[in-house]
Amino acid sequence: MTIIDAFNDALGVVNTYVWYVAFILLIGAGLYFTYKLRGLQILKIRETAKLALSGIGEGDKTEAVSSFEAFCIGVGTRVGVGNIAGVAMAIVAGGPGAVFWMWVFAIIGSASSFVESTLSQLFKEKKEDGQYHGGPAYYIQKGLGTRKVAILMAFLIAMMTGIGFCAAQASSSVEALTSTFVFDNNTLVFGLVITILTGLIIFGGMKRIATFSSKIVPLMAVAWLALGTITIVMNIEGLINAFVMIFSYAFGFEQVAGGLLGAVIMTGLKRGIFSNESGLGTIANIAGTADVKHPVKQGLIQCFGTLVDTLVVCTFTAMVILTAFDDYGAILDTGLSNSPLVEYVLNDTIGHIGSILMSLFLLFFAFTSLLGNYAISETNVRFISDRKMSIMVMRIAVIVTVFIASLIGADASILISDTIMAFAGVVNISCVILLSGLAFQAYADWRKQKSEGIEDPVFHRDTLDDATGITEWE
Repeated sequence: MTIIDAFNDALGVVNTYVWYVAFILLIGAGLYFTYKLRGLQILKIRETAKLALSGIGEGDKTEAVSSFEAFCIGVGTRVGVGNIAGVAMAIVAGGPGAVFWMWVFAIIGSASSFVESTLSQLFKEKKEDGQYHGGPAYYIQKGLGTRKVAILMAFLIAMMTGIGFCAAQASSSVEALTSTFVFDNNTLVFGLVITILTGLIIFGGMKRIATFSSKIVPLMAVAWLALGTITIVMNIEGLINAFVMIFSYAFGFEQVAGGLLGAVIMTGLKRGIFSNESGLGTIANIAGTADVKHPVKQGLIQCFGTLVDTLVVCTFTAMVILTAFDDYGAILDTGLSNSPLVEYVLNDTIGHIGSILMSLFLLFFAFTSLLGNYAISETNVRFISDRKMSIMVMRIAVIVTVFIASLIGADASILISDTIMAFAGVVNISCVILLSGLAFQAYADWRKQKSEGIEDPVFHRDTLDDATGITEWE
């Protein structure tokens, strides 16, 4: 056994046990928030969708990050490797039933996304770069008054997104490209291309990332859904069977009798959260950058983003895979997982063009997600130290990580980021629970203004019972 294998085995044990704690906290909090907010993620979905898509051009005339641009960064961060490779991994590891539990946890988690994003807006602050910054570190320090826990949270998120997530996105996209476009030193070439593009954009700052995401993300998502629709239609005879497999494996007799139900549920949770990031605090960082009149607006928008990520994009990927097979055993017989499994289905359905399109989509998914993750890591580094040198070191670290990960693969990076993800989720959601009353009060104010006929509510901090630590809503 090599040192790397021993490290992965040891980390795998830690990963398993910390996820037990994360499971209880993330699901428990999501259910509590859903109850307190009266199921707004489903009952108010028309309102959240309208808010998310209504401000398409509002960021063109300002240097501030608009509400729509923040939504696109959030979607771009969520919609990445997890929506293709992650879904395939979930189906292979946990069976088709894992897709059902991804749906369940997305609905529950979207309530958590609303609360943490609203808190991020409440406690955001403007930095020297003229942009708003917010997130768990800000609401932990300013809301709970503990700098040490805030720094720990900022460090966990910076490492998880800037190193772990960026490495996974970069390596996965390069692997997809090299498997399709074969020539000498193709890994090195694609690694250099992605590294250079990453550097050009992240050195342009948050606004450049926001502008890029707002242009690319909608086009990318629509194009992938179109390809998915074509593939599903060509395998339409398997559509009913796909849903039968999902529900039968979600809580079927075979899973219960074999003691596998817990594993299926946990797989759905892990891959679902890796995809939509609800409760981790990552999307809250994006929400805090938006320039809006009311903090609840961004909370509602990011709540909708969670549902788009899992109920729409991940479901399309699941249907692309499941409609092509008669049963779970046939999927396992391919010996494939992650993106190669999706590529196999596309090749078998629409020909070699499928692998080419798959590689390009995975490249765009990974790249926009990588940029969103960098934006999150920068926000947290700025919290720890807003010196220009600190930001420069972080940017260089991300670029070096992207290049190295492009050459060595993503297995270790995914395991490391998965473990940090659990730790971050435990710390973040515990603090969100303690501060959630402020988000509920802000939501009550939003609903009150809406009932009075105010189309675009405006928030004032004196609306809250206790506005201690809130500085940007005078």
